[in-house]
Amino acid sequence: MRVKAGRAYAKILEDYSSNSLRPIFDQHIAKDAKIRADGWSGYKPLKKEYPNLRQELSEMGRNVPMIHNQIRNFKNWLRGVHSYCHKKYLPHYINEYFFRFNRRNHRESILQKILERMTVELPITCTEIQSIAT
Repeated sequence: MRVKAGRAYAKILEDYSSNSLRPIFDQHIAKDAKIRADGWSGYKPLKKEYPNLRQELSEMGRNVPMIHNQIRNFKNWLRGVHSYCHKKYLPHYINEYFFRFNRRNHRESILQKILERMTVELPITCTEIQSIAT
């Protein structure tokens, strides 16, 4: 049985400690979710709250190919679409890529959702747009 990637998220971290990883887990992962991670020691303290977290050594990516494919796809997308990425804007590039990735199976409903949101929100004037941009 071939396993497909569900949703994916990425974030720039100052370090790779469990304290830095915890907000990602708390925000995006259910406590009872099945989680497969590499052998990084930062995951160990999270096992108490996430009992289905299983760790195994990466073996140069062979044991977690989906993660390595995701990283490679992101890099290729970034180089292909934007060709240059300033560090200041990297969080925006990450958000855009994973927004697109997480909606890849719902393309037919994207236009519908945009139209729904446009009809619910109040119009914005040019003056408001200029004040937001500055």
